[in-house]
Amino acid sequence: MLDMAPQIQCTMTPRMRRTLAENGVFLLRVSVSLLMLSHGIPKALEYESLVQSFPDPLNVGTEISAMLILFAEVGCSVLLLLGLFGRFASATLFIAMMVAALAHQFADPFAMRELPLLYAAVYACLTLTGPGSTSIDAWLRARLG
Repeated sequence: MLDMAPQIQCTMTPRMRRTLAENGVFLLRVSVSLLMLSHGIPKALEYESLVQSFPDPLNVGTEISAMLILFAEVGCSVLLLLGLFGRFASATLFIAMMVAALAHQFADPFAMRELPLLYAAVYACLTLTGPGSTSIDAWLRARLG
C-alpha cells in the first residue's frame, strides 16, 4: 500500500543548525551542572560526617578522596555552569564519575553504576564539544583572540 501521508520537508539553514546545536550544548551544560550540584552541595554541607564514612577508591585516604569529589562535584560544576574552563571541568567530572562507577561501585549491580556512567557519558560529550558559544570561555576567546 502506498504511503498517503503528506510529506513535510523542513529545510534548515546552516545557521539554524548551528543555533540549535549551540542551544543543545547550553541546555546540556546547564542542566547537568545543576543536577551535579544537587549531589555535591549536600556533601559539602555535611563535610565532617562525609569524611568519616567516605570511601577511598584511589587509596589516597578518605579525607583526600572526599576533597577530590567535592572539588569535582561542586567546584567543577560551578565552572561548567558558567562555561569557564569548560573542557577542564567536564574532563575532571568525567574522571570522577568513572572512578565512582568503576572503582567505588565496581561490585554493585549495574543499576547502581548506571547513573555515574550516564553522567560520565554527558561529561565526555561536553569535553569533546567544549562549553559552547554561550560560555565565558567563548566570550574570553572572542575578546582575547
